[in-house]
Amino acid sequence: MTKECVADGILFDLDGTLINTIECTEKIYREYAEIYNVDIEELLDFSHGVQTIAVLKKFFPEDFATNESVIEMEDRALKDASGVHLVPGSLEFLNKIPKSCWGIVTSGTSIMAKTRMGQMGIEIPKCFFTADIVPRSKPFPDGYISCAKSLGFDPKNCVVFEDAPAGVKAGIDAGCLVIGVISSHTEKQLIDSGVSFCISSYDQLDVKIIDGKIHLSLKN
Repeated sequence: MTKECVADGILFDLDGTLINTIECTEKIYREYAEIYNVDIEELLDFSHGVQTIAVLKKFFPEDFATNESVIEMEDRALKDASGVHLVPGSLEFLNKIPKSCWGIVTSGTSIMAKTRMGQMGIEIPKCFFTADIVPRSKPFPDGYISCAKSLGFDPKNCVVFEDAPAGVKAGIDAGCLVIGVISSHTEKQLIDSGVSFCISSYDQLDVKIIDGKIHLSLKN
């Protein structure tokens, strides 16, 4: 299993990968699951890395699985920043990478993603793909392919950071090498889904920029 790589660009998922909002998100899902008698563990297992509307359509009645419900849930989430925090070392890691060499691909909406990034002090990158923009979200590779090309890179020369199997599949199918971030899933789950290796903190990575290339390696 390789624990070092060289890339032209770095593509990040957002929730669970740069910012951890799992506590806040799960609290809201639990409340609605109780109201509608939904198996919460099954829902949570499915939900990470997946658009909210897809979760609602899979588990809730048709009259609740609407865009209006998504807006209602996201509005509640944005008013509650309890438990929301940066993944360890993420901000420092971003500051080591040239701004022209990284982007974000998230299953969240633009307003949700931008608000959370503002709360956590993360600059919105030039290449920023949300659920509002990408017709087919994760596990489809469209977002990562589009983000890589917008940066001017071949996806096969990019590294993806992901915390959920749906996103890992999207990154791999885009042709990227994928590094797992342990937050919503265990290391074993991420390895089984196909990541090259895992980190729990970006402080575990050495970063060097050599001749415009990003060199990443896992510290011993």
